[in-house]
Amino acid sequence: MKFRRIIFWLHLIAGIFTGVLVAIMSFTGIAIAFEEEILQWVDRDLIGHESDVSEVLELESLIQTAKEAHPELAIDLIQIPSDPHANYQAFVRWEGPLYINPHTGETFETKSHTAHEILHTLEALHRWLAFSGDWLQGGRVVMGTANIIFVFLCVSGLYLWFPRKWNWRQIKPRLLWKRRLKGKARDYRWHNVIGFWSLPVLVLLAVTAIAISFRWGHDLVFQLYGETPPEARNFGMMAVEPASFPAPDTSADRLPLEAYVNTLADAYPNWEALGIHLPSEEALESRDVSLKTFVIFPDSMPSRAYMPVELDPFTGNILQATHFNDRSAGLRARIWVRFLHTGEAFGLISKVIASIACFGALLLVYTGFSLSWRRFFKN
Repeated sequence: MKFRRIIFWLHLIAGIFTGVLVAIMSFTGIAIAFEEEILQWVDRDLIGHESDVSEVLELESLIQTAKEAHPELAIDLIQIPSDPHANYQAFVRWEGPLYINPHTGETFETKSHTAHEILHTLEALHRWLAFSGDWLQGGRVVMGTANIIFVFLCVSGLYLWFPRKWNWRQIKPRLLWKRRLKGKARDYRWHNVIGFWSLPVLVLLAVTAIAISFRWGHDLVFQLYGETPPEARNFGMMAVEPASFPAPDTSADRLPLEAYVNTLADAYPNWEALGIHLPSEEALESRDVSLKTFVIFPDSMPSRAYMPVELDPFTGNILQATHFNDRSAGLRARIWVRFLHTGEAFGLISKVIASIACFGALLLVYTGFSLSWRRFFKN
């Protein structure tokens, strides 16, 4: 009984001190989980076209037209969808996109700049309380620590959830909703029922956040597989050594961009989108630098769908292709951690489940504060 009382007070104190941070993480997590869907909805009128699909303009011509129409944009990436009724997308360092009708060359600027800025702010609030400069790392530590405490809240909450006597009369109010309750009885019931059913997802979200927030959590994932952790903790951890190939004769010319597109389409017939990183002036002058491209396959998890491919710019031959399954076990696990946390691991359904659990966390914070208020201020 004494141990249970200690756990109760630790649970209550931890909840009071981290409740606001948990609420911030939960609210912002719901919004940024659907970032892709939100941005696509904003640009819904620009993604597709109704042009005749019988003729497609040359890729170089389309890119040149886009650069002339938007000289302020240093376009460095072009993405070609498999859907013939979808517009091409041009990017500037993954920002954008600029939509290009492949049949007319007409360009359309994205309408999602404001939405993207709002979502970016929410993400910064979610990860480091939107601090910047010297305060950013402190905000990251605060939110990461709150995640660790939240794991304790989940575990201790489960311990406190268990009834003293195991019978249906004791278990029922901890499992099932009941209408027409008010005040303390309502908050207590909500706290127990919501806490129990959302617990597995909330624990998963909190534990995976630790690997994202802390260097030691990131390293631990790789160390469990006996691997040396990469320095990068973002998309850079997927970088591979550039492919090498014999330099061609000085008289050899680079192939047109269509040739690279055809190579990728023939090699990977189930592609959903193809992308080409447009080489810089320096790369164009070099004769031993591969052309970086990528293929996107139909898959719910972005990193599993994305495959970087390096081509010989003079022959079009595939020099190197790195599929998700070609990665090390530790890196695959770390990627799973990232997308389990964001809810993207299993597509839209997992985003919905994660968001429902986050909404449950908001109710847990509300009912927890309400119960604490009644405990300390009974009148």
